[in-house]
Formats: sequence, C-alpha cells, structure tokens
Amino acid sequence: MRSRLSLLLLIGLFVPFANKPVHIDDANFLALAKNAALNPWAPHDFLINWSGVTQPAFSVLSNPPGIGLWLAPVSHLAPLWMHLWMLPWLCLAAWGASRLGKRIANKPAAAVILIAGAPIAMIATAALTPDLPLLALSLAGMAGLIDDDRPFEARWVGALMLGFTVWFRYSGIALLPLVVLWPLMHAKPKAALRLGLVALSPLVALMIYDLMAYETVHLLSMIGFQSTANTPLSIMHKAVATLCALGGVAVLPIVGIARPKSFVVGGLVGAAVGLSAATTLGQSGTPLMATVLFSIAGGAALGGAAKIEDTTDALLWAWLGSGLIFLLTLRFSASRYLIPFFAPAILLSLKRASRPQIVIAVLATVGVGLGVSMDDLDLAEVQRDAALRAAATGKGRIGGHWGFQHHLLQAGWIDIEEDERLPKGVWVAMSAQAWPQQPANTCWDYMEIRPIKDPRPGIRVMSAAGGANLHGHMLAGSPPIPVFAPWTFASDPMDHLTMRRTCP
Repeated sequence: MRSRLSLLLLIGLFVPFANKPVHIDDANFLALAKNAALNPWAPHDFLINWSGVTQPAFSVLSNPPGIGLWLAPVSHLAPLWMHLWMLPWLCLAAWGASRLGKRIANKPAAAVILIAGAPIAMIATAALTPDLPLLALSLAGMAGLIDDDRPFEARWVGALMLGFTVWFRYSGIALLPLVVLWPLMHAKPKAALRLGLVALSPLVALMIYDLMAYETVHLLSMIGFQSTANTPLSIMHKAVATLCALGGVAVLPIVGIARPKSFVVGGLVGAAVGLSAATTLGQSGTPLMATVLFSIAGGAALGGAAKIEDTTDALLWAWLGSGLIFLLTLRFSASRYLIPFFAPAILLSLKRASRPQIVIAVLATVGVGLGVSMDDLDLAEVQRDAALRAAATGKGRIGGHWGFQHHLLQAGWIDIEEDERLPKGVWVAMSAQAWPQQPANTCWDYMEIRPIKDPRPGIRVMSAAGGANLHGHMLAGSPPIPVFAPWTFASDPMDHLTMRRTCP
C-alpha cells in the first residue's frame, strides 16, 4: 500500500512538468521518433544537423531505436500527450524499485521515492529521452533476477528485461554480465548460461536488425564515435563530473550516515578529489565551491554504501562499479547517464538507515528534485520563447541545437552549416547556451544580443557563473567552459539570444 502511495506521489510531482516544452536532447529523440513514424523499419535513416554539420542520423545519434519506436505513435502530438505516453515506464520503475527495496532493505516505499523519485529520475519522467525506460527496465529486470521466491531457471523475464535495456541506450551492455554473475555466485553454472543467453538475445536481435536495415551494426559505429575523449585529463574530468552528479542528483548522501566512519572518509576523499580537479581546470569562486561540495557528497554516498556483508551486497557493488567504469568510456559525462547504475548505492545504504534518516532523505530528495526540475523547466521555456521571438522576424537560419533548434525548425527556419556563407539579407538567430554554430559571414547590418533573465532565481542547472551543467560537463563558449557540478546557485542570465542580419 505504501509503495502505491509513493507512486502516486511521484505522479503528482510529475504534474507541474507535464507540458514541458521540447528540451535539450528531447529534440534529437523526437526527430528519431518522427522518422520512425514514417519509416519504422529504419528510424535512423534521415539527416540531422549535428554540431553544425548536416549528416546521417545513423552516424551521430548514439542511441538505439527503442525510444524512437516508443514515441512514434504520439510524435505528432503536443508535448503533454507525449509526456503522458511515458508514464507507464514510471510505473514499471516504481514497481522495480519497490521489489528491490523489499528484497534488500525491507523498505519498499522509501526505495520507490529515493530511486524512482531521485532528481535525475524526476527530470527523466518529464523528458522524451531513453532514460526513463532504461531506469524502468534496469530496476524491474534486476528485481526479477534476484527474486529468491523463484528458481534460477524461472528468472528469465528479469534477464530479458535487462537485455532489452540495450534497445534504449547502449549503456545497458554493462548490465548484461550481472545476469551471468548472479547465478555463478550461487554455483549455478547452467542457470548462468541459460539466463546469459536470454539477456544477450535482444542485443543479438538488434544487431541482426541493423544489418538488415542499414547493412552495418549501429553499436559498432558508435564505439568509434564515443571513443574520442580518452586522454588522462578527459577521463579525470568525466570521472569527477560523474562523482558530483552521483552525490548531487542521484544518491543524496543522507542515508549513508548510518555508517559514519566510512561516510566521513568518503567525504574527505571526495573533497580532495574535487579540489584537485577544480584547481587543475582553473576553477575559482562559486564554481570551485560547487565542485568541492558535490564531490564531497558523491564520496560520502559511496562511503556510506561501502560495506559488503553478503553476496547481494557484492552484486550491488558489481552493478554500481561496472556502470561507473563504463561511463568513463563515453565522449562526455552527463548526470542522466547514471540512470541505470545509481540504484545500488541507495539500496546498500537504505538497508542500514534509521527511520529519521530515511524521512530526511526522502524530503531532501523531493526538494532537490523539484528545485532542479523547476529550473530545467524554466530553461526549456526560455529557449522556446527565444525561438518564438526570433521566428517573429520572419524566416531565417538557426545557430544552436536542442529545443531552440526544434522550435525554429517548426516555424520553417533552416539550420546553418558550420562556416557556411549565407546570402544577403538573411536573419540569423543564435542561442548562446545551445552550442551555436557560426556562419562564415562577417558583415552584418543589424545585430542585437538580448540577455534572458532567470524567471525564478536560485537553483540553476546550467550556469557559467555558478559552474554547473546538469546535462553535460561543458558549457557552450569560446572556448567551452569545463564544469563538474550538476547544479548550483546563480543569478546570471539563463541564455542570450543573438539576432543578426547579413549585409544587403
């Protein structure tokens, strides 16, 4: 009963964001969904302007077709209906969190809120990205895999759910070895083989489908696409940004206080790591403070979960550890990339937490989730309004991506190609936050740069002055601005809309 009430709470928390405009990577996945509606056999077979270059979506959209196929039936509708279409995944995520919370900590209702209602999960619930299905399948699949009420041979549904995570994001590959590991830890080699084959079957089917539809395997193409940031400095940057996201928007470290010594040691290690990383990349002031505070939180969260008492704890650490290692191989770090991997850190701490600690953790989780979600909604609306303001001038060319690009494309504008020389008398609209590409033109007969204020100052999920970005570990700029923190407090403009017109 309490788990159902927790789910109702999560649905209630979703309501204020149900009509959120297309935002950040929603635009890419919606483009995939619209093409899937037209061509369900080959959703990636279309062109998209990525980083200022129009190219095949197959080459640059690094996610499998799952979310495109899911959204295809509603891709022509308003955002409200598309967001409502995602709610079954929230229900499945809550069910999986409840089962895991019951099995591991005997606290199912708390697990639902702390996992399915974590800030990154709350953001995912109001997004059109693969993150919510990925969370749901990973939680429900793992709950089915470790269900002691069933013999290992009967746990194939859990293994299949974990296998289907790769249809939504390739990071699900990091979960597949766990399907084999768990029965091996119980000396069940035959069950390990059977469950492993079941879990692998969706990936094999996806690869065969790719060969039939595109004559090449999308996953193999994406391995090269993602492996472009593996210098020691890049790996350090991704690792510390992931640590900050873990403690800031995934596993708020409150339940970990139940193990005070490990909690404090983890926090001290996190402080040293964060301070070293911030000074290495030249941060100071608020950005440095945000990096250190969130790295402390991430270290404390890991410290509070550090003890391994049984095989279940060992599996949870394998789940968490394999994910953290996998994330270091990607092009960049984003808070939402933790979606399939953060639950073990909560479950390991939850089993030892007291009732007061759980109550405080739930309140803090909901509070931070609402704070970052409200600011992310503000950013989505700011970029939509900037696009509509630009569209009021007539037709022109777009510099920028995400929702800003989406809304202008809907108004009949066209993307700029990087270093393209535009004809005379053409309007150009640019969003400073949305990684704008530049044309080759240098002569303009009109230019206006309009700062757009934060309508609700306070928590910010994207701020150069505050040194934070929920959606990545860099901010747009010349050069780009490296950041670590997932959110901060700041009062600088949310964006700058630049309107220019080429010389007649």
